[in-house]
Amino acid sequence: MNKKQERRNQMVTAAHKLFAQEGFEKATMQRVADEADVGVATLFRYFPDKEALIIEVVKRIIEKQVPYFEEIYAVNKPGIEKVDDVLTTYIRFIFEENQASIKLLESFELYIVFHTIDMHLLERIKKAYSAVWEIILKIVKEGKEDGSIQLSISDEQIIRTMLSMFGTSIKKYALYSILPETIIPVPSRDELIGAKRVLLTYLQHPK
Repeated sequence: MNKKQERRNQMVTAAHKLFAQEGFEKATMQRVADEADVGVATLFRYFPDKEALIIEVVKRIIEKQVPYFEEIYAVNKPGIEKVDDVLTTYIRFIFEENQASIKLLESFELYIVFHTIDMHLLERIKKAYSAVWEIILKIVKEGKEDGSIQLSISDEQIIRTMLSMFGTSIKKYALYSILPETIIPVPSRDELIGAKRVLLTYLQHPK
């Protein structure tokens, strides 16, 4: 890795830390520059505005998930067991060291609702998510081919919707977990595992 890339990574790491601590709104470019130990002018040379920096942080969070799912896909086991591993990975993300990153993903979705961001930048996020989904859908296809997943081809959209809803729920639980339970009850790990089992049962016995 060359010096320019190292400096870029240093700034993205600093931004990730501050965004997680303070939120996208409060963390300023000056604060990010100070955290990264660079001049703010240098930060702007790499990232022309805060939105570009936010996109880079979020994109990297998503891309870091890809190896987990690639590893699941590469294992020699029935497709339904791989889907189980995918859902378990989602759950593990919010209870372990990835929790702050998952909160940032959910916060980002709220951020773009109220802020106009260049579509070219958002395409980078879409591409990152697509890389994850392509692996998951290949796993589902394997399950249908080996018979461990019993949904028909016409039900493929149902599978995608269900898995997407599970992943979206996980992100929201990560965000809600910082709130007192008296405001919003947050499911426990065991409750999420129970929901996973219901989904897996449906994929194997949809009728």
